[in-house]
Amino acid sequence: MKQSSIYSLFALLITLALSQAFAPLSVVSTKTSTSQLNLFGIGEPKDDGSPGDYLCKDCGYVFTKGPAAWAKLDDKYSCPPCGAPKFRFKKVPKGSASGKVEVKKSWFGN
Repeated sequence: MKQSSIYSLFALLITLALSQAFAPLSVVSTKTSTSQLNLFGIGEPKDDGSPGDYLCKDCGYVFTKGPAAWAKLDDKYSCPPCGAPKFRFKKVPKGSASGKVEVKKSWFGN
């Protein structure tokens, strides 16, 4: 192969590589609604407004004022007995939770 052919081939490869490197990317939307995402209990479906209580997963405290009052609480709300954040509550059918609070002194049983 002649040296000029090698240079031509090399120039062609460089041109192709650069054209692909700077080509516009096609954008594919991968939006996932937070109501559909459930990763380790995070992003559980939003409240549908049906009657129910909210049970603290950490201590068993039951918030019984209903979905309207729950929705009005800001995200900084914490469980009165144990201080767990709002996302640690689980919606349960109205009246199904006992409300027996067992506050953990420590995560390690001390």
